[in-house]
Amino acid sequence: MKKEEQTAFGNIIFFIILLCVTSNFLYSQPKTYNKLAVVITAKGDSIKIKGYIVYIKDGKEIKKKIEKENAWGWNLKGDYIKEVKVQKIAGDASYHLFVIENNNFLFESKEIKSNQPVVYKRD
Repeated sequence: MKKEEQTAFGNIIFFIILLCVTSNFLYSQPKTYNKLAVVITAKGDSIKIKGYIVYIKDGKEIKKKIEKENAWGWNLKGDYIKEVKVQKIAGDASYHLFVIENNNFLFESKEIKSNQPVVYKRD
């Protein structure tokens, strides 16, 4: 093979590889995650909650510590919620714990008045 033919052949191979790489990059879809939420609703004057959320994202377990006062929620993106544990550490309010994935309620606690922890675990 002559030098000009080798150069032309090399250029063709380079452009084929470049086309394959860029087409995969341009047409690959970003991964979509589930919308995950943990919500606390409080009834009373004040409350302080402490705990954690364990969720799975890309097959990896992530543990997020949580601590807030009064009613609130946490929004996450991932595969699913594996576990939630919350406990009232101060205040006189009662509360409900909700665990939600893609707008589907997976768990709703009864009204909690005590300082005992409430735990949700995925089956």
